[in-house]
Amino acid sequence: MKNRQWIWGIFLILAAGLLVATQMGWALTFSPFTIIATIFLAGMLVQNLIHRSIGGTVFSIAFLLMLYNGPLGISSLVPWTILWAAALLTAGLSIIIRPKNNYWHARRQTWMRHHRGHSDWEMHGEFDGDFSENDVQTKDDSIVNIDTAMGNSIRYIQSDDLKQVNIATRMGATKVYFDKSQILDQAVVNVDCSLGGISLYIPRSWNVVIDVSSIMAGVEERGLDSTKEGPTLRVRGSLLLGGMTIYYI
Repeated sequence: MKNRQWIWGIFLILAAGLLVATQMGWALTFSPFTIIATIFLAGMLVQNLIHRSIGGTVFSIAFLLMLYNGPLGISSLVPWTILWAAALLTAGLSIIIRPKNNYWHARRQTWMRHHRGHSDWEMHGEFDGDFSENDVQTKDDSIVNIDTAMGNSIRYIQSDDLKQVNIATRMGATKVYFDKSQILDQAVVNVDCSLGGISLYIPRSWNVVIDVSSIMAGVEERGLDSTKEGPTLRVRGSLLLGGMTIYYI
């Protein structure tokens, strides 16, 4: 969080300075919109590189190319050719470069090293890697890893002490049911979805905190009104050309 604040703080200060300089005619040839958009996209690029987000990095570069299509001589590629190329490149790289290389995996490994005394948690340090269609499983672990690529996965989580769920979905659909799970204090769901969909079925009594970044994607909440009286479940991560729906049951 501190890194994000520093990054955006610096770029917003630079944006303010460049905006004033442009209006005063200090030898800047680009429009204020182009300068501010460049700073914003550069900030997005840096943030996604720090978090090792393939989709965020590729699309930040794609939007920068679209912004400077004239000087680069690629006007004929704007916008759909660049967007489709970025989507396909993201999907391909996401399949080739395993989810263990991303930001959430690093966060998970750090968390597990901190709790090294709990050996049963450390057994689940990697994603399942199950690519079969209509894959249905029941899990009772404290840490659950779900990897869906070009298929459908359904997980019924029945943990007595749920700590963490890591979901990686690429060109597929993932459904996760939490109604038979218990959280003693708080838990986290890390999502990494590109060209796919994620559905979470969560007890309405849980306090769900959503912190998800999205590019051409969205998060929707459905079902019963959440009472937020129970334990806290934090949902965080990134969505690209897909969507996530949270059902309160």
